[in-house]
Amino acid sequence: MTACQDQDELLTLFAAGALEPEEEARVRAHLDACAACRSEAEAHREVLGLAALPPPSAREQALMAELPRKTLGAWRRTLVQQAARMRTAGALMAAAAVVLLVLGPVMQRRASTRSVPTAQVDPSTRPPEEDTVALEQWALADPLADALDLSDADPEEPEADEFLDSELDDFFSNPNPGESL
Repeated sequence: MTACQDQDELLTLFAAGALEPEEEARVRAHLDACAACRSEAEAHREVLGLAALPPPSAREQALMAELPRKTLGAWRRTLVQQAARMRTAGALMAAAAVVLLVLGPVMQRRASTRSVPTAQVDPSTRPPEEDTVALEQWALADPLADALDLSDADPEEPEADEFLDSELDDFFSNPNPGESL
């Protein structure tokens, strides 16, 4: 005899004890009526019984009962250690900040008193950055700025531009300056 095709999966779940109560009642009713399915369910139960774990010993039960407490204790120890490391790192960073705040101005004062004016420094020993800055300042300087500085000129006097314009007009109107018109 072979088991019913539509009951095969349910028989396996019944043997494993994995059915809902209403489905289990339906399968029991079917097993009471069908001898082939009853023998199939018994075969499944024997195979699953071979693979089943033995019941835990008293020592295993005690260890499983302690497991949550031990796990929680280990977790708390880890948190305490992390917090201690964070406090230590924070304290070290705060100490370093205080040292920098205290010694920073002192070091700047020492560096400024040790600096030598550039006129006394040998140009061959001067860093190239200073040469670059000096060259840039020289290039930006206007050599004619002092000669043509009209900022303090008298407003009553003709300005230099007007004077130059009149000279240029005279020159172009009389190409030979020695001759009069």
